[in-house]
Amino acid sequence: MKKINLTLGAGIVSFLLLSFNVKNNCAHTDNPCPTFLTPTETYSLFEDALLQDEAIRNLSLDEINVIEEEDIVLDFDTTKYLPIGFNPYAKPKLNLNDLVLVEMEEDIVLDFDTTKYLPIGFNPHAKPQLDLNDIVLVEMEEDIVLDFDTTKYLPIGFNPHAKPKLNLKDIKVEELEEEIDLGFDVLHYLPVGFDPYTK
Repeated sequence: MKKINLTLGAGIVSFLLLSFNVKNNCAHTDNPCPTFLTPTETYSLFEDALLQDEAIRNLSLDEINVIEEEDIVLDFDTTKYLPIGFNPYAKPKLNLNDLVLVEMEEDIVLDFDTTKYLPIGFNPHAKPQLDLNDIVLVEMEEDIVLDFDTTKYLPIGFNPHAKPKLNLKDIKVEELEEEIDLGFDVLHYLPVGFDPYTK
C-alpha cells in the first residue's frame, strides 16, 4: 500500500510541475494554451484506477462469465480418428502400457529375384545363428598368363600341386673353386710344414 501511495504522490507532483511549466510557456506565445485537469480531478482518476485494479485482484473464478463459441461443424466423422471411448472433457490419464504401437509395413518391390543372391533356405525372420563350419569358402581360380616359358626357371620334374618334401641329403652343394692371387708369397707368412687340408 505504501508503494501505491508513493507512486500516486510522485505522479501528482510531476503532473503539477509539468502543468506550471506549460502555463509559463503559453504566456509567451500567441497559441491558445491547452486545458489541464485540476489536482482533484487527477487524484480521482488515480483513485478510480486503483479501485479497478483492486477489484480485479479480488475477482473470483465464479464471477467470470464464460462466453461459449458456436459449435464448429466438420465435414467428416471425427470418431474414426479418435480412440474408443474418447472423452474430450475427461482429465488426461497416460499409461504407457495402454499404448499400442502399430508398425506400418510397406511392401518394397525390387526389380530382380532376390533368391538368387540369398543362401538356400534363407529365413529373414529367423534368429541369426552363426556356425563357422557351415561357411563354405569358394576360391575363384583365375588363369594367369605369363609371356615366357616358366619351365626354364623351374627344377626338372617340378610339380606345383605336389606336397613339398625336404630332405637335406638330397641337397648337393657345389663349391666353386676360384684361384685368388694375393700378390705375394703366403709361404713366407705360414709355419713350416703347414697343410690347410689337414684336420
